[in-house]
Parts: sequence; C-alpha cells; structure tokens
Amino acid sequence: MDRITVVPLGDAQIQIHSDECMGAVLWPAANVLAAWLMEFASCPSLLELGCGAGLCGLAFAKTTGGLAVLTDLDDSLDLAQRNVELNGLPSCRVRPLDIGLFLQDEGPAIVKEFGHFPLVVGSDLCHDAGMACKILSAFDLMLGSDGRCVLALSANFESYVATVQALADAKGFKQELLLKTSCCTTLVVLVRGVPSWSLPPYLEDGRAAPLQPAHEKMDRADLLFA
Repeated sequence: MDRITVVPLGDAQIQIHSDECMGAVLWPAANVLAAWLMEFASCPSLLELGCGAGLCGLAFAKTTGGLAVLTDLDDSLDLAQRNVELNGLPSCRVRPLDIGLFLQDEGPAIVKEFGHFPLVVGSDLCHDAGMACKILSAFDLMLGSDGRCVLALSANFESYVATVQALADAKGFKQELLLKTSCCTTLVVLVRGVPSWSLPPYLEDGRAAPLQPAHEKMDRADLLFA
C-alpha cells in the first residue's frame, strides 16, 4: 500500500512515497547514507545506483542544491519521479540504469547527457557476490577520473565488504574509509585519482565517528578470482 513517510534528516525533512515491495521500502542503510550526504556541500553532483524511493539523492539535492541523478530499473522509476515532484527538487533527474543487463547501453547514455560523476553512491544493493561485481562495474563506468564512490551496507550485508574491497582493488580503486556506524551500517568509501572536493567527516552525536577495524566475518572474496 502506497503511503507518504516523512523522513527527518537533521534540520531537513524528506517526504517519501513508499510501499512494501523490495525496491520501494526505506532500507536502514539509506537513512544513514542520506544523512551523511547532506554534508557533501563541496561535491557538485552525484549519481545514485538502485535508488528505489530515491532518499539518498533527494537528501543531497535538497541540502546542497547539487545535481542528483537517481537511477534504477526502468520499471521502478515511477516511484523516484513521484518523490522528486513531491519534494519539489528541480536539481534531481531520474534515469533508467540496469547495472546488470544494460549497463553498457544505459550507462554511456547517462554519461553523454551529464558527464562522468564526481560521486557515485548506493545503499543496500550488495545482497550477493555477483551483485557486488555489478556494482563495481557501474562505479568504474560512471565515475570520473578523480572521484569517490560510497557504498552503505546494513548489518545483514556486511559480510560482503571483503568482496567489495577485492573487486575495488582489482579495478584500481583505493579504499579511503571503512566505517561501521553505531546503528551497524557499514560505509565503504572508494577513491580514484585526486577528487577536487573534500570528504566530510561522518558525525555521530555531533562528533566525528572513529574508524572501525576491518570486519572479522568476511565472505570468501578470494573465490571470485579462483
């Protein structure tokens, strides 16, 4: 059943049409990432993969005024478009991007329209090792030569961090930040080149959260390269 949820994010509020289907529900990591993206004022634009309801891109656009391109499967975009209109955010654009079957067709079309992005983000997308590979391929294609990717994973998906790290290393990314928040969401920040904008600290209770050690529970990322 469709409903409107008001999501408080610091001093801002985002209104979201959502329902109980998988792509339209607000997953935990999206709330964490959206709140952090509100601090990315020095970044001019972002691309959100698998946006679902679009919370992360909406939060970025509302607080920074930057361009946010929300992407997902073509048949899932109506929800994101309604949320853009509900919040009155002209700096948001909604485009189809299937990072599995049609990445090499739809991805270049988005790059042709907007250019490569200084920031590419996704939340709770990594539900198996194959999906991790698709996410890194999308990062590689859509990110500019000097940019960052941010992936947020809820506790249920944190075992895939090792796979993400291995795939990122194979594609020439460097890990800039690995952080586990107090609500058990893991944030992975990957960097390529030298971004022109600064990465803001992740704040909890008004203080910069400390870096966390690498996870003890890892999936067998080495099997991907056997």
